[in-house]
Amino acid sequence: MIKQSLLSLTIFSLISTTALAVDLTKCVGCHGKHFEKPAMNISRIVKDLKAEEIRQALKGYKEGSHGGSMKDVMNNQISKFTDDEIEEIIKIITTGNIEKNIDIENNQTKQEETTTIEVNTDRCISCHGLMFEKSAMGYSRIVNQMSKEDIIASLNGYKNGTYGGHMKALMANQATKLSTEEINALAETITNMSE
Repeated sequence: MIKQSLLSLTIFSLISTTALAVDLTKCVGCHGKHFEKPAMNISRIVKDLKAEEIRQALKGYKEGSHGGSMKDVMNNQISKFTDDEIEEIIKIITTGNIEKNIDIENNQTKQEETTTIEVNTDRCISCHGLMFEKSAMGYSRIVNQMSKEDIIASLNGYKNGTYGGHMKALMANQATKLSTEEINALAETITNMSE
């Protein structure tokens, strides 16, 4: 009985001290593989921050007390992590040990799809909102609630004149400026915002 209890205690100790497996694959799409990029050209460069600055930012995002235009996106991402996992993320970033915590193969594919084409959403946000959370002019669907396929179909429909109601002419003017690749990249960007 004592041997069994000691064995159970040893196994529990090993489990509780095992390093957390934190997947940072979604982070590197915006922040870069080494956290060397300002996400969406807005954020600070995370790799240049001290551990305490990263901790304050991540905990603030989780609590909803930190962040500007990307507050909701980051809250959605960080709220999934426990405090222990947040500490693990800080350790991973500050030690530069990031590649072990990303799915490089899947991330490579995502980056090829999303970063080879820069998409400027400045013209969209005045009607659709910064996070595409508004119904444009009170008529449109809320774009960040649409699937990637629906967004692509809508933009292509506006572009070729087969889709749209009251805003058909206005949106056709916007959509005709976009290539097929830009439409795909825009749809990818919007759906990534709502993940």
